[in-house]
Amino acid sequence: MPFFGSGDAQIPRHIPLPTGPHAVGFQDVMTPGGPEKGIFTRIYYPSIYPVNETINKTEMWPVWADDEYLVGFVKFMQAALARWPSWVPRGEYMYIDQISVIAPLLHIGCTQVWKFLNGTVYCPILKNAQISKEKKWPVIVFSHGLGCSRFAYSRICTDLASHGFIVIAPEHREGSSCVSYHHNEGGQKQFIHHRRLQEFEKEYEIRNEQVKHRAQEMLRCLELITDLNAGNKVQNELDSNCAENLAMFKDQADMTNPVAAGHSFGGATTLLALQHEKRFKVGLVLDAWLYSLKDEALEPEQPIIFINTESFLNRNNISKMREFLTHPENRRMVFIKGSVHHNHLDTPFIFKSVTIKKITGMHSETDHATVMELNNKLMIHFINSKLSQERDLDMETFLEHHESVIIEATDKKIEEEEN
Repeated sequence: MPFFGSGDAQIPRHIPLPTGPHAVGFQDVMTPGGPEKGIFTRIYYPSIYPVNETINKTEMWPVWADDEYLVGFVKFMQAALARWPSWVPRGEYMYIDQISVIAPLLHIGCTQVWKFLNGTVYCPILKNAQISKEKKWPVIVFSHGLGCSRFAYSRICTDLASHGFIVIAPEHREGSSCVSYHHNEGGQKQFIHHRRLQEFEKEYEIRNEQVKHRAQEMLRCLELITDLNAGNKVQNELDSNCAENLAMFKDQADMTNPVAAGHSFGGATTLLALQHEKRFKVGLVLDAWLYSLKDEALEPEQPIIFINTESFLNRNNISKMREFLTHPENRRMVFIKGSVHHNHLDTPFIFKSVTIKKITGMHSETDHATVMELNNKLMIHFINSKLSQERDLDMETFLEHHESVIIEATDKKIEEEEN
């Protein structure tokens, strides 16, 4: 049975369909230059098909994660258990001490365990589907969190694309993803494994270096869509015959108001990208882990919304976030009651067992699907309000209906949390 859909046995297991009017197309692009000069990204976009056609084109759906990434996720967990990251709320994880004991063995047979628990999971997006030419589409560059990948936030990215955005989701390749790769001179995959912090290393120095590299990758994504929109030829190392596919983006991107967005480490990356690139007009910062910027003096001028889960509002993060609330007319900070840090990821939709969700920090008091829908609608509503886009009355009604769950982080509320 699928996670969502008609219940037809022919429909594979999948994360939820997007909620906007468009079925979502995608392309994976890797430009030359390796991790230092190139980028590896997934581009999501509104396709020519209506959203209800998605379920009829399952042959175009990609697998959510290849085996190498499933192993990469587990090895990231092993690294986290060996040296618990400063950003992780430990209380969200059940049996954490017991799991730490067996951590060195977790990768053994992990792909078989994953498939036993979940089957093969697909993402309901359409490979190389033609982009809708209904209008020019605004652009969002989305940065993933530590230990994640270009597809780990497919639920967010597909929803945004379905509502009329071109979303460019880079896979960061400086060692902060769960795993990634580039092609060596012989054209073979050269894997980039997660950079595991050693006991003697200073965390801030490593993370600050990484966030600067990641911000440059976000800027290169902006250059990529600028080139594609202008009709410039872009080499894709993943597909030497893809020129026709990439040509569809010519004159289809609205480059007047690009948006920078990201989750956790990607939230910090977003703030740094906003500082360095004024072409980004809005920032969407989800549960930002700001440790990597603690000694950086940043003053981005763009409108920014901070969307936080309740469990992630710790003293250090709030204190750093307050530095960015100096323009109240252009800044907003909210948190969603009963939510946890992993609610922004796809994985709570994939794992069905409540016990496994509790062990892996995915279980939340507020239903994860509700948290995700609130998050996505808050993002789109903020973009629309700041860039004078057309209002979505249904979306506003939904947000008003959930006002009791969406908590504005006023100065009074922030002081309560800090105390």
